[in-house]
Amino acid sequence: MSVTKQNGILSFLSKKSVPETAESRESFFYEQIAEMVGAGGWRIDFINKKSYFDKQLQKILETPDNYKPSIKHALHFFDMNYHESVIASYHNLANGTPIFDEVIKMVTYTNKTFWAHAISRPDFDRKGQIIGLKGVVVNVNKEKERELMLEKAIDLVEANNSRLFTFANYVSHNIKSHVNNLELTSQLVETQKFTDDQKELFNNYKEIAQSLNRTVARLNEVVSIQTKAAEPKVTIDLEETLDQVKSNLRPLIDREEAYIYSDFSEVPEIEYNQEFLTNIFTILIKNGIINKSPSRKPEIKAYCLENNKKLSLIIEDNGTGYDLSDKNAEQIFHMSRSTDNNENNQSVGLFIVKNQVEALGGKVEVTSKLGYGTKFIITI
Repeated sequence: MSVTKQNGILSFLSKKSVPETAESRESFFYEQIAEMVGAGGWRIDFINKKSYFDKQLQKILETPDNYKPSIKHALHFFDMNYHESVIASYHNLANGTPIFDEVIKMVTYTNKTFWAHAISRPDFDRKGQIIGLKGVVVNVNKEKERELMLEKAIDLVEANNSRLFTFANYVSHNIKSHVNNLELTSQLVETQKFTDDQKELFNNYKEIAQSLNRTVARLNEVVSIQTKAAEPKVTIDLEETLDQVKSNLRPLIDREEAYIYSDFSEVPEIEYNQEFLTNIFTILIKNGIINKSPSRKPEIKAYCLENNKKLSLIIEDNGTGYDLSDKNAEQIFHMSRSTDNNENNQSVGLFIVKNQVEALGGKVEVTSKLGYGTKFIITI
């Protein structure tokens, strides 16, 4: 191999590389980041009366390689509904408004619409004089479309809920009047002349009327939850509310020799609906006492904890517990869980508690084991 040829092959190894400048490094990082997030930049030069798009913005706006941007044609890249806003923001920025930061609808050179996050600032010289404008456009079409779809879904759910509550209110009001008529009729009927079979049949009729009356009353209570949930929340002292509930339940507590322990030292007060909180304490404490274990006296613990800025009100008992297998986990909150007419049946109360908590944006979780007790965790 000749020396000349050898030198030709190895000559590129001996050449000194051009040192990388800080400007070239910054340009590389900017281009890579801009491409990753779908952002493009632009600039308006008031001194030379020229406009500039970077490569990424040309790609976002789908402009030809030889396209020369100008202020005259700038509105072509914005949806007509935003023209007035864009013109106003241009004049504000040109007069020194610090920043423009909004999500707007834009139009590409090929007439495709998309949502963009636009950020613009005045461009100052060393003397603090405005010499132009500069900004960044980020394509957020996918995120905005998802947001709009979610808003539409929420509006649809709210509309359906409103119709359901209106319907439930209408039904409960009309059924109530019929139930009252049934009960009134049963009181006016003279049963002395009835045969034994007729008396038994009439007693069944009275029981049905009373059961229907209780069901309608419960339905009215459920319907009223949504209205009451819209009321302003107030600051509530947890210990004071619990003391009031214990006072109301004193006959039951004394009869069953129940012990109620509380510790609200970590979170003594919460912002909540007073009526809902009182009902939650009442139902869950009463539930723990009524469902007591035959082998021990009822014990109820109530406390409130804060974790990651979320509050959890916890009420646990040492009662008989529930079978929380996959099929039964949600059954304890169903109003129709039990068909007996016993007023001590707590399924309706638990159903109301769950609805009240969820109406205020919280949730109820329950852990339980047969023979050991139940813990209700209410996330506020």
